[in-house]
Amino acid sequence: MPPRISAPALVACALCLALSAPQGAPQSKQKTEERRKGARPELESRSPETQPQEKKGFTIGVNVDLVVLYTAVHDKAGKFVGGLKKENFKVFEDSVAQTIASFSQEDVPLSMGILIDVSGSMRNKIEMVTKSALAFIKASNPEDQVFLVAFNDQVDLLEDYTNDIDTITDSLDNIIVTGGTALYDAIYLGVQKAQKGTKPKKAIVVITDGEDRDSYYKLDELLAKVQESDVAVYCIGFMNAAPEKGLFGRFSKSASEKAREALAKISEETGAKAFFPQKTTEMGTIVSEIAHELRNQYGIGFVSSNTAKDGSWRRVKVTLEGANAPQYHVRARTGYFAPKLP
Repeated sequence: MPPRISAPALVACALCLALSAPQGAPQSKQKTEERRKGARPELESRSPETQPQEKKGFTIGVNVDLVVLYTAVHDKAGKFVGGLKKENFKVFEDSVAQTIASFSQEDVPLSMGILIDVSGSMRNKIEMVTKSALAFIKASNPEDQVFLVAFNDQVDLLEDYTNDIDTITDSLDNIIVTGGTALYDAIYLGVQKAQKGTKPKKAIVVITDGEDRDSYYKLDELLAKVQESDVAVYCIGFMNAAPEKGLFGRFSKSASEKAREALAKISEETGAKAFFPQKTTEMGTIVSEIAHELRNQYGIGFVSSNTAKDGSWRRVKVTLEGANAPQYHVRARTGYFAPKLP
């Protein structure tokens, strides 16, 4: 006869399971569902007459069929590798080799956003973060147009496109830290805003210390958004990746570990990079690396051999040729959506 389990034991087991479940999950899920019922979040935009205008002196040829992959190459020590030539690279689309139609390594101006998490948990980090954000802007191309976003459970456009350092400094000095974290909303709206910029290259830098809790948009919607854009998303996350000990001593991924994976995935899809510093003192080195990379990337253009205008996702890969190729790591966006006929 199989052993019987007494009613008190069943009650105790059920209580144990209930206590081991994440306590904040139901409330967080309910809050997210309530947000989904509301209006989509938006960033306030400037009126057309005050949108940033392209300065004379910099022109770029436009070909609607030309796909440009801004590409970074690093050695095993993480140092950026410059001076490579067109013949050092190969481009593949859906495993089919493509002909490189254009190639350059120029300091191309950016339409760029800096997105800063100002939730309550950032209180002891915000001073170093704002100083590093300002240092990043000063290390970037003087012709870059920068917008500034602060986010907690809301996403606010603090400063529209500008290259006025004093204006940006004033906005950074007046940041208020409070509230929750609508991380996915901030990135989604930041990408949307960067796409409207007038400069040839687009990028955003996201600085956060927590997982998403308050967003309207879901991760899969955000990934679809970054894939269809030409915006590089660099993420800096202060997150502990240690697994959590759950019921019966089993370890599972912590919320922070899942958040790290999400940020890494977002950056990877766009050809950028995610950084996970342990201390705020690492910020200076990180923003310097990002600024240097953005000013020295290779621009590799090709016209797809697949002429179908079907709106399909095309996976792309950039590789290196030559004896030193195995010593280097190549990073570019992972694909693009083909144009689609109306």
